[in-house]
Amino acid sequence: MSSFYLYSFLFAVIALGFVAYPWFKDRNAKRRFEISNANVIKQRIEEIQREAKEGLIDVDEMQTAIDEMKLALAEESAFQQAQQEEAEKTTIAARSAKIPLIIGAVPALLIGAWTYYDANQLSGLKDLVDATNNIEALSQRILVQQANDVAAEEFNKYALVIRQQLRKDPSDVNGWQWLGRLRMTLGQGEEASQAFDKALALTPDDQAMRMKYAQALMMMGEEENLQNALRQVVYLTQVDPQNRDYRLLLTVIAAQLNDADTAFENFALIKNQLSANSTLYVSLVEQLRKMGAPETLLALNGAPQGVQAAESADSQLDVQRGFRVEVSIADALKAKLPDDGFLIVFAQDANSGARMPLAVKRLRLPSFPISVDLTTADAMITNFSLKNAEQVTITARISKDEDVMTSSGELQGSLSNLPVIDELRSIQLTINEEVQ
Repeated sequence: MSSFYLYSFLFAVIALGFVAYPWFKDRNAKRRFEISNANVIKQRIEEIQREAKEGLIDVDEMQTAIDEMKLALAEESAFQQAQQEEAEKTTIAARSAKIPLIIGAVPALLIGAWTYYDANQLSGLKDLVDATNNIEALSQRILVQQANDVAAEEFNKYALVIRQQLRKDPSDVNGWQWLGRLRMTLGQGEEASQAFDKALALTPDDQAMRMKYAQALMMMGEEENLQNALRQVVYLTQVDPQNRDYRLLLTVIAAQLNDADTAFENFALIKNQLSANSTLYVSLVEQLRKMGAPETLLALNGAPQGVQAAESADSQLDVQRGFRVEVSIADALKAKLPDDGFLIVFAQDANSGARMPLAVKRLRLPSFPISVDLTTADAMITNFSLKNAEQVTITARISKDEDVMTSSGELQGSLSNLPVIDELRSIQLTINEEVQ
């Protein structure tokens, strides 16, 4: 980077030299012209005087010739003087124009510098160099160790490293998949969908990849992307018609597109496999009801006896398997509580390193201490819940918004490596640190 600035300075000096050289050259040429003119006339007068001495011309002719030469010299001097006065006027005018020129040049230079900086992504390049030099530590924090305090900037730096590797090897399916997962963690739906699209083009038969691609498209919420997501999931249901997750995602996407026929049809196929206590089921039923779904479709009592019994047992297990978290705040941080905000309590798998929460509860900022239950009913995705984990890390965070991602200035506390058992286990968690 320093060599770049050195070369830029040298090129600027050379450019200024090209501009200044003709001006200095012109001034010297003018001076030489004046001296040369006077010398020529003086030499001619001496020649006339010599001719008179040699008798080639008489005295009167000599005097007349000398007068003519002096007159020519005077006229030449007057002409040069007039030119000099005109040049001085021009110079004064040019000097008076310097201020507006400088005023115009300064913002032009600033805009040029900013354009160069933005076009060449110098800040991104610096982040890439920094992330590359610290790739092992960054990988350890994000992929191996529990790092609830990992900031979005660190995820972005890790994504930069993966992106750089993909430039070298665009056929790396795992690289595109990891890039998509990181982008989804950051809430960047468009970038995530582009990454999964690249991975899917390399492995078109990978159903799990197509599912992730559809989820990333759904994150963006625009109709064109939702239609594309719908096509992807319809294809998946054709490949595996009995897959509940495909049918559920198809129902959610169709509901967002207000496609009542598709939403009702697929909901009818999977409704008896859902827990009546789950947040997903409740919100989905409410949305379908607004779309005009009949109550007979929304009710769960149409399931066979055996299915109802199994669902009842699963529902009971959902209620019991989890944690009752008693959340308090350290005395040193009470003065830093915001006037408004949210308490977010969430659990993450302690063994897999996955960043997506297994269970989340969001509450308007309450009074402390407060008791919060985290169970399988609080899963963000039905097949990714506390039922899938053996050990978890539970975090309580006070945030100004409802985003699970960490932001500077937020208050939080965590408990790591907590075993998940088939009962509602009580724990105590203290919010005792400020995110830097």
